[in-house]
Amino acid sequence: MGLPLLLMALTLTFASLLGAPASAQSTDDSTDESTEIDTDTAEPETVDTQADDQLRLGAEVYGRICASCHQAGGVGMPGTFPPLLDNPHTDDASYIEEVINEGRSGELTVAGETYNGVMPKFSTMSEDDKAAVISYIQSGFAEPAAAVAETAAPTGPVAGTELPLAANLTALIAYLAAALVATLVLAPRLVGMSDRLESTWLDAWMKAVAIVVLVALLTIFIPNWALTSGTVSKADGIIQDLVGVGLWSGGLAAVLGGLWWAHKEDRI
Repeated sequence: MGLPLLLMALTLTFASLLGAPASAQSTDDSTDESTEIDTDTAEPETVDTQADDQLRLGAEVYGRICASCHQAGGVGMPGTFPPLLDNPHTDDASYIEEVINEGRSGELTVAGETYNGVMPKFSTMSEDDKAAVISYIQSGFAEPAAAVAETAAPTGPVAGTELPLAANLTALIAYLAAALVATLVLAPRLVGMSDRLESTWLDAWMKAVAIVVLVALLTIFIPNWALTSGTVSKADGIIQDLVGVGLWSGGLAAVLGGLWWAHKEDRI
């Protein structure tokens, strides 16, 4: 019985020795497979980052060149500029590139509405910009994730660039108080009746400065503030033009009417 037991022990020993490399090989294979899986899972992140960078560039190019006509988000302007959003013509990248390079004129029907205008060519646009803006249009004007992250509002004031709320309110109150005092002191001399032949040079200069400030306020600062406000800046170009012209014309009319009245009443 001793010999069979010895043979069995030797057999098990050789089997274990022969099985060790196989097990090691299996471990190596598992390691390789896990490495390959990690590599494969890392690749889409790189692709997504590149696509996001292209969308961000496309959004910048579109906003700089195309949005003035086709409007933000590619919604177009009814009867004037065709929409690019949900436009079947934009499904063909080669068609968009041809229009960019050669321009386009003549009738074009989109969503049942016919447009008949002229689009100039932008053949000087770089190839990278063309590819980016085409991708942006064909994405349905998707918002790039990187752009959202970069434009996110800061969580708090940046040191050295913002004042506390109390300081801003204090400065505003001080400005208003100074304006009120100046008005109470200078108003009688600015709007009071005076003899043009006996008016002092100080009064004449004060009235001249007041007129210049009033003209700048009514014809420059107020129209510019209105056009850059959130409500008007998001409106169509025609509405912006009407608001700007209306405020400028109204301000100019107010200035001329005030000067006519002041001269008639011997106040200037």
